[in-house]
This record gives sequence, C-alpha cells and structure tokens, in this order.
Amino acid sequence: MKIFLRIGPLLGLCLLVACGSEDRQQAYFDRGLELLEEGDPVKARLEFKNVLQIDPKHPQAWFQLAQIEAGQQNWSAAFGGYNKAVELKPDYADAHLKRGQLLFDAGQLQDALADAEAVLALAPKDPDALALRGAVRAKEGDLDAATLDAQAALEVDPSHRNALLLLAEVRRAENATEEAVKLLERAVEAHPDDVQLRLSLAAGYQLVGDPSKAREQLETLTRIEPSQLVHTARLAAFLTQQGDQQAAEQALRGAIAANPDEVQPKLLLVEWTVKEKGAEAGLGILDGFVAEAPDEYDLRFALAELAASLGQRDKVEAVYRAIIERDGTGTAGLKARNRLAALRFAQQQTDEALVLLGEVLEEDARDVDALTLRAAIALTREKPDEAIPDLRDALQNDPESTRALRLLARAHEMRDEITLAQDALQKAIDVAPAEPAAYLEMAQILVRSGDMAGASRILEGFLEKVPDDTQVQSALAKLQLSQQDWEAMAQTAESILKRRPDHPLGYYLKGLVLQREGQLSESVDVLKVAIEKRSDAVEPMLALARSYLLLGQVEDAEASITAYLSQHPANAAALNLLGEIYASSGRFDEAAAQFAQVISLYPKTPSAYTRMADLSVRTGDLDKAVSTLRTGINETDRNAFLVFRLGIALQDAGRYDEAIAAYEEVLKSNPEADAVANNLAMLLANARKDDPVSLSRAMDLVQGFAGSEQWVLLDTLGWVQFRNGDAEGALSTLEKAVSQLESVPAEMQFHLGMVYASLGRDDEAKAMLTAAVDSGSTFPGLDEARATLGALSSRAATAG
Repeated sequence: MKIFLRIGPLLGLCLLVACGSEDRQQAYFDRGLELLEEGDPVKARLEFKNVLQIDPKHPQAWFQLAQIEAGQQNWSAAFGGYNKAVELKPDYADAHLKRGQLLFDAGQLQDALADAEAVLALAPKDPDALALRGAVRAKEGDLDAATLDAQAALEVDPSHRNALLLLAEVRRAENATEEAVKLLERAVEAHPDDVQLRLSLAAGYQLVGDPSKAREQLETLTRIEPSQLVHTARLAAFLTQQGDQQAAEQALRGAIAANPDEVQPKLLLVEWTVKEKGAEAGLGILDGFVAEAPDEYDLRFALAELAASLGQRDKVEAVYRAIIERDGTGTAGLKARNRLAALRFAQQQTDEALVLLGEVLEEDARDVDALTLRAAIALTREKPDEAIPDLRDALQNDPESTRALRLLARAHEMRDEITLAQDALQKAIDVAPAEPAAYLEMAQILVRSGDMAGASRILEGFLEKVPDDTQVQSALAKLQLSQQDWEAMAQTAESILKRRPDHPLGYYLKGLVLQREGQLSESVDVLKVAIEKRSDAVEPMLALARSYLLLGQVEDAEASITAYLSQHPANAAALNLLGEIYASSGRFDEAAAQFAQVISLYPKTPSAYTRMADLSVRTGDLDKAVSTLRTGINETDRNAFLVFRLGIALQDAGRYDEAIAAYEEVLKSNPEADAVANNLAMLLANARKDDPVSLSRAMDLVQGFAGSEQWVLLDTLGWVQFRNGDAEGALSTLEKAVSQLESVPAEMQFHLGMVYASLGRDDEAKAMLTAAVDSGSTFPGLDEARATLGALSSRAATAG
C-alpha cells in the first residue's frame, strides 16, 4: 500500500505534465477572455502574455493584446500586435481590419486599402472590409466608388455602423445634408450608445438648422458617459454659442453636482466663467471652491495661476504660503515652494529663491523642477559649471524635460561646447517635435556660428510639422532675408497670407519682396496694411521707412522712424535704422553718433558694431572698422558672428594672416559654418597659393561643398581644386556652378578662364578672362587675370 500511495501522486503529476503546454496555453487564453468580459484588461493582458511565453507564435493572443492596447489608446503597441497577428496568420481577417483602420486613421491610405482588399479576397461581401475600402476611396475623392462600397455593406448588414457613417459623410460632401442626417439617425437608432455617431448627428442637425435636436444629442452624451467631462464642455460651448449662458452654466454646475469629489468639473466652470464673465468672476468662484475644499491643492494652485494672470502677486504668494503651511513638506508643499521660488526668480530675488529650492532639495534631492530652476539661476549668474550637474541630475530623473535640455544647451554654449549644445537641443526636438522653442534656439546657435543654411533647414523642418507657427515663420523669413533668398521668402509670404490673412507677417514679407523687386510704391501700400494689423510691430515700420528711403523720400523715412521712436525710444532696430537713414543722406557724423548711442545702450548686442564698422568701410577707414569690431567682440564674449565680420574686414584691409586667424577661431567652435569655411578656403587659395600646407587646409575646408547646390560654394570648391592641381575636377565643378546662373560674376569668369588656360583651351580662356577684366569689377586675382591674358595673347602671336 505504501508503494501504491507513493506512485499514485507521481503518476498524477506525470499526467498533469503530459496534458502539456497546449492545454495550459488554452487555459490561459480562455481565462484572458473571461477577464476581458469581466472588465479587467490589466489581468487579461497577463494571461495573454502567459500564452505567448508558451507559444510566441499564437496569433489570437497577439490579437487580444492588440485589442487591449487599442482600448487604452496605445496605438503604436496596438498596431504592433495586429501586425504580428497578420504576420503569423495571413488570413486573419479581424487583424487585417483592425490594422487597416489604424492605418487609415494615420493617413496611410494605400496600406489601409491593402488590408481591406486582403479581407475581401477571402470574403468578398465582408461589410467591415467594404466599409474600410469605401472610406479610403472617399478620402481619395472617389465618392461614387465609396457609395457603392457603403451600399454593398448595408445590403449585408442594414445597420452596419461604419457603412452608415461613411454613406452619411459622402452625402454631406455632396451637400445632401438632409439625407446625411437621416442616415445618421438610422445609425444612432441601431447603435444608441455610440458617441461618435451622436456627435456626427448633432453636427448634422446644426447644418440643417435644427439646434434644439443638436442640443438633445449633446445632452444625451452627458448621460451616456457622465464621467467624461468633454461632453459637458462641448454642451456648454454649444449653449454659449446659442446665447444661452444660463443653461451653459447650469450644465457645468450639474457636472459638479454629479461628481462632487472631482476637481476637474470645478475647474471647467472656472474656465468658462473667466471666458464669459471675466477673470475676477472666475477668481471669486475659485475662492469659494477652495473654502469648501481646503485640502484640494489642485484648486489652490489653479487659484494662484488665475491670480497671477491678474497681476495679483500678493495673492499668489499668499496662496503658495498657505499651501506650504498646510502641507509642510508633502508633495503639494514642495510644489508650492518651487512655484514661489520661480516667482522670486522672476522678481530677481534669487537668494530667496535659492533658499526655497534648498528646502525642496533637502527633502527630495531628485526634484526635477527644483534642480532645473537652480540651474537657471546659475546660468543667469554666468556659472554654467554649477548648472550642468543639476541639469544632468534633472535629466536622469526626467530624460524628456525639454526645459532642462534647453538650459543644458545654453550652459554648454556658454562653455563654447557647441556640439554638446546642439546635441541637447536635438534631444529636446526629438522629445517635443511640435514645440518651436528648441528649433528656434538651435537655429540661433547655427546663425551665431555663421551656418545660415543649416539654421534655415532646422526651421523649415519644424514648419513641415506645424506650418502655421508665425514665430518660426518670422524667424525663417529673417534668415531668408539674411541669405538674400528672395524666392523662398516670396513662397513663405504667400503661404502665410493664404493660411493667416489676418496676421501682419504675410503682408510684411510680401512688402519686403516687393521692395527687393523694385516695386517700391506697391511695397509701401502692403507694408501699411501690415502696420494697420499691428501698429506696434517694429519690423513693418522699419521696412516702410526703407521703402521711403529707396524712393528718395528721406523725409518720410526719417519721419516714420522718429514717430516710432517717440513711442519706443530705446528700440535698437529703430535706432539703427535711423543711423542708416543718416548715412544714406551723407550725414555720416550723425550716423556714427546714432550707432554709438545704440552701442552704449546695448553693449552686448552685435548689430550696432557691424553697422558702425560698415559705416567706417563706406568712409574708407578700414582700420576703424577693424577697431570697432574688435571692441564688439570683447564686449560680447567673442560673438562668433562679429569674429566672422572681423575676418572679412581684415581681409578687405589686406591683413590676411589676421583674417585667417579670425576665420579659424570661428571654425574651431563652429565647424559646420559653411560661410566661414568658404571665405577661409578662398583666402588661402588666393593669398597663399604657393603654400602646399595652406592649399591642403583649403581642400579640407571645401570637401563638403561637393554636393551643394549653392553656386558660391561650388565656385570656391572649383577654385581650390584648381590651386591644388586638379584642373579637370575644377572644370567639372565650375561648369556646374555656372549652370545655376544667368549672369556669371567676373570673379567666376576669372576662375573658369584660368582653368581653361591650364587645359590648353586658349580661345575659351581668352573669352572668359577678357570678360572678367573688361567687367570693371575689382576681384582677387585681377592682376593675375591680366597677366594670364597677356601671356595667352603672346602665345597666340608666337604661334601665328
């Protein structure tokens, strides 16, 4: 008996194991389905993952996991699950349909169509697949084909939800609105709890002029999903639009009564009140809510924000102090300290701010807000070495903090670690690709390094994602202006005028383009429209003054600027332009005094130094231009753009060694600056043409120009190739550059002529060199062009 008692359990265990993995995975799968029916997707997910641990190629488990992710709006994970299910089971119709719908929602119409067609190949009358194919066809503008698909689906299932919605949308697109409404009514009757259908029906009722029925649908939604505040907000907005403020307020208060312990309904009422009755009224309501629920800290923080919007600093501080007193070092108390520290920082009371931040970090050394703000304070004190450790700690705790990443970039830039600064900003862009701040800061770094083209590419990349952002459009337009890219600016102007005809930026840019094209009177008219749309905008006012100046209406130009300065006496741009007006009319002493005033007001700003230097160049005093730029460089902590301009001024003065040193300084911290590399390479090729080391350095500088479409860069590359003995390569490069131009500049004619001469193509060489010399232009190599032309003539005479 003992033997049998010992063998029995072992035999039972073996039988249990023998029942094997298939039975266990089926048990897990069935249990997952049961949990889904019970409304517990979290536990169901674990059961389906158990299935996949046993059999990673179980398509149904992948499908169910995808369904759970879709239910939680984790669309990427859901797509991955459906995709895996289809991969494992190519005839899995449900997975095809779900994946196809996600693809359709993402705008990948052809891929969505492929999924629909895959199902229809298996089941030609599948209504879900027909509706999906019809939706794709409707999106592509083929309404007739979409109608046929919807009708075919309805023949199979007269109450098919997607087919009815599709057919209604087609009818609405065909302006058969009443028929669309009838279809939606039919769909709602068949699917009474479907939120999207009722929203579509409400919109339809509005289109046919029946607001009472639209209201009825919106009210029904608040009953179907009473916890979804979006329905209440939508109803309140509709009632407000209809002029029934009382009913809108009642709807909002009804949501509060239905959810008395929830904060959001109360904040929704406050937001509506602020919008409809003013901030003071909203503040009164919020005060009441705080009194009723003193431990609901979200209400107190909202109260502080609203008081701040009204400029009530004492009240803001009192609210934060009350939170700190009530919550101590709890979560809300620490948050209040951070907010109060930010307030102190804004008031330039940084020592008090640091005390508050110290209290936070003593309690929680990982607090991201406190670390980030302490770093920001360090940067205002020009202490990047103190800021960087705090920012690294903050990013370790929150790698996606764009504020910390942008501050880290600023800290690295302060230490001349430009590559590290760009890396930090790129991470910020990757984290928040639709936020403009990091793009603008990246563009600023590139501009300061002289890489205007790179800055433009960064801003254009943002506008591909968010085309209506006027701040970035304006920055791009300024870059296009600095690069003299008038065709691109014209396109930018038209795009803004089309999208935002109410915004002054489009008119301003169009005015600049007209100004460039010599249509000065037209530019004046357009710029006046920009000023009408925003009277305090300085750029259109400055552009208008320039148009007056170009028209010879100096008095009008000066009057417009002095009028603006009477209202904004310290505006640097206007002060600079007044200096330009003085210079244009030959009043050089007044111009110099004007630029000196700007420098005294804004000693850290590069623009006035460049204008003063340009004025000195214009009056023939190159030494003073160099001196002015050196002063500006020292005052601005060696601003890269001013160092670049110094290089140009030194080159113009024939001080080539100093110019080379200036260019090399810029490139050391900004190796991607093509404009600087271009100037340096050309200078080396001309001034040190007999020095192999210098020519090798020039060749290194221009290697990246080979794929460029800018003729200036190609001309430099070709000339450097020629100086390095590669005449054939130079010819190919220069001919590519010439093909981009209608009129070839004299310097490029000289370069091409020299290449032709070295290749023995004397007639072409003489033609090019003669054109260069006879152009009247002064360019580096003019004497060499004359000498070569003389040698060619002598050679021709000897040969004759």
